[in-house]
Amino acid sequence: MQKPSVWASCAAALVLAASSLQAQNTNYVIDTFDTGVPSQWWATWWGNGSISFDPGQDANGDPNSGSAYITADTIRGQNTYVVARSFGDWAWHNAKPVNFTLFTNLQIWLKWDSQNSSMPLSVFNTSGDRLGVFIHPQSANWDGGRLVSLGTVTVPEEASNRWVRIDVPINPQLAGIEEATALVFKRWDPSANLNHTIAFWIDNLELQAAVAPPPPPTVSVAPTVTGLNLIASGSGQYQRQSIYTRGDTYGWVGAPGPVTYSVTIKKRPEGGWNGFQAHIFLAPTQDNLPWGVGDAAIDWNATNIVFVQISGGAGPGASARFMVKTNQGSGNSMLWSHGTLATVYSEQDEGTWQVIFNNNTDVTILTPSGTSTNFTIPAEWVQYFNGPVAVHVGAQPNSFANLGKSVVLSRVQITGVPTPLDDDFSGSGLNTELWGIAAENAAGVLVVPPTARYWFRWTLPADSDAIVMARTNLTASPWLELAAGPPIALGGARQVLLTTENLPSSSSLFLALGKRVFSKLLVLLPGETAAPGTPTGKTGTPTPQMAWTPFDVVVMAVDDNWYPVRGINHVIHLSSDDTMAVFPPDAAMVNGTVTFAGAYFGSEGTWTITATSVDDPTKTGTSSAVVVRPLQ
Repeated sequence: MQKPSVWASCAAALVLAASSLQAQNTNYVIDTFDTGVPSQWWATWWGNGSISFDPGQDANGDPNSGSAYITADTIRGQNTYVVARSFGDWAWHNAKPVNFTLFTNLQIWLKWDSQNSSMPLSVFNTSGDRLGVFIHPQSANWDGGRLVSLGTVTVPEEASNRWVRIDVPINPQLAGIEEATALVFKRWDPSANLNHTIAFWIDNLELQAAVAPPPPPTVSVAPTVTGLNLIASGSGQYQRQSIYTRGDTYGWVGAPGPVTYSVTIKKRPEGGWNGFQAHIFLAPTQDNLPWGVGDAAIDWNATNIVFVQISGGAGPGASARFMVKTNQGSGNSMLWSHGTLATVYSEQDEGTWQVIFNNNTDVTILTPSGTSTNFTIPAEWVQYFNGPVAVHVGAQPNSFANLGKSVVLSRVQITGVPTPLDDDFSGSGLNTELWGIAAENAAGVLVVPPTARYWFRWTLPADSDAIVMARTNLTASPWLELAAGPPIALGGARQVLLTTENLPSSSSLFLALGKRVFSKLLVLLPGETAAPGTPTGKTGTPTPQMAWTPFDVVVMAVDDNWYPVRGINHVIHLSSDDTMAVFPPDAAMVNGTVTFAGAYFGSEGTWTITATSVDDPTKTGTSSAVVVRPLQ
């Protein structure tokens, strides 16, 4: 295998080499709103937010310019509002990312509209999620679940009567930051803030270039822990990384004897809990689950829930908190107030935690250190759990500082129910007959099998399609790409699981992180599919065509070994040795791929099609020969 560009390599945990060269970067002007708010870029994503052009306000005082005016209200019951600016050719375009690692901060000029904002600026700065600034990563769908937070904005008091400049620092270690396809402004308000309007102007949005390029990634290996690994691998601080029971026969109400829900913690979060939690959710499935039993935020969306939270501080030890909410969908205030029925502390956090329903209302919690507590659920609350109940077991970081942390479970048991459940997570993967995944990022919920050898980790920024390679001799053997699967986000790093199945068998092993280099084009005709790593990069035989009959041509950006290279947006031109062939106009790739619909040959014979990059004519590719028959 021809070696791709190598960033860093390691033997065991030793970093051997790392290098990276980048051209001098320049500032990136996002918008100055000189003549308007371009509707092809700006859009209201959800909620009651809106953005419009105001020619009467400009941060530079230019009478021939203007600014963007953002308003939102909670009067109509919406307490979340989101306005987004795409970096593509139109709103929601996900194909032209901006690498935020090349910039140190986002500059925003802002002025608060005191006359039309019924919410005081002091309340705006101290309540809800404040004004959050996010990016939307290219690898995410437009569902809001994978936004990456740059931080929250505190609007200075002087913004009430003049323009102020606000700088939002950019952390190049954030996962997804190198593939931003949109800038997003988002705010959530608590119920107490309903019936308010907020309004402010923004102007001169600009990314400030870094003086020096970011450092190259470093790599390391870490030991694995077998069992159910629940990793905070999403981008949100309140992400739930859970599994849920496929069945809902796990309720306690009306059971003939005690019903016990227990989880065994094999490994606490690295560096301590610090607010990170493991949890059990008991969710009745009758008429109170608007997003279904597999909802990744079921504790918020469900109308009724039992929530057992296991959490602690920096050192060993943790507490179990038992909470209930009833008749409160899309909210959780009851859980943290009068819905909290008991808390019990354990000096030992690793071990088995048991929640025992002795009958409908009497409950006992047993901790790994032997401490316990007994309490009673009000009978009027229990009625909402009389029937089918599904169980979620999972983790949640609860702060951005905890992103990438994990907790490992070695057993989950439910006893005293018609179909008891007992899983020790000792197999090669999650038992999908028992469990489904309810998570912001499903890749971070996995059973690490006994065949696991290492976690291979690298720091960001790094290419989103970075590849993991291995060799058994540091100088003599070739680098071989490992089938390691998609990486798991760890805040400012990523990792992949290496097992005996995807590692070469050898007494010595060297690992490296590589970056795919765009070197040529792959042309696929009907009947062919891509096959990276093979001699031709494709498999199958081109389907014979008829002259003057349209068909599709797919062109992909690839490296020397025919592996796809993402992030390429070159304009592609098609030609053929059939001088009568007709092709669609030149078209730009979207993330390394473009499909030309309606191409056709004009002569019978055996012909090929050549693709050439208009941006870089050295990047070409020629199709397989295809037989063209006369039009019938």
